[in-house]
Amino acid sequence: MQNRYYAQVHEGMDVLDRDGDKIGKAGETLGSYFNVDAGFLGTNEYYVPFDAIMETRDDAIYLNCDKDELDRMGWDHRPEERETMAPTGRTDETLQLREEELQARKTSVESGRVQLGKEVVEDQRTMEVPVTHEEVYVERHPVERRPADTPIDASESETIRVPVREEHVEIEKQPVVYEEVGIGKRVTQETKQVSGTVRREELRTDKEGDVEIRKDNS
Repeated sequence: MQNRYYAQVHEGMDVLDRDGDKIGKAGETLGSYFNVDAGFLGTNEYYVPFDAIMETRDDAIYLNCDKDELDRMGWDHRPEERETMAPTGRTDETLQLREEELQARKTSVESGRVQLGKEVVEDQRTMEVPVTHEEVYVERHPVERRPADTPIDASESETIRVPVREEHVEIEKQPVVYEEVGIGKRVTQETKQVSGTVRREELRTDKEGDVEIRKDNS
């Protein structure tokens, strides 16, 4: 009779013990067992019988034992699975070849920070300002001769005073806003290459005596 959890176990599901501690990831199904890849990059393997499943919940498999009991139960050795094909009258043994695949997991980490601030710098600027000033000119022109109003007195002199004015430039400084700076973040996507070493199983055939081996690719 097939175990009721057989159809519920899929490759990639998390495998946990009865206390919720993670053991590894579910791998291939081997008859009444399923493979569990444990350790870093799946370096440890366990072959757990379906009868050891306590429940499946939230895409995870819970076993009815503790994580430390797996080695004592002998689940660290691959079970021998045999099937009998009745129609042909012969007994076949199946050996499954496996290989590891790379899976990428992305984690968001802080790669840096940007801080904006202000500092005061000085530079020299020159501007042109139009200014006015007064200049004195003297005009002399002859007139029709006529008697003067007063006699000439050597002790007197007559002076005309004309004030001369000009504009002076004074500099005043007034702060004004010349630019506004905003900062934000946007997500960009790029492709990175990651690599790792994976293992795979290859078939090795050893024979003793006069044994003929025929390949059946069907």
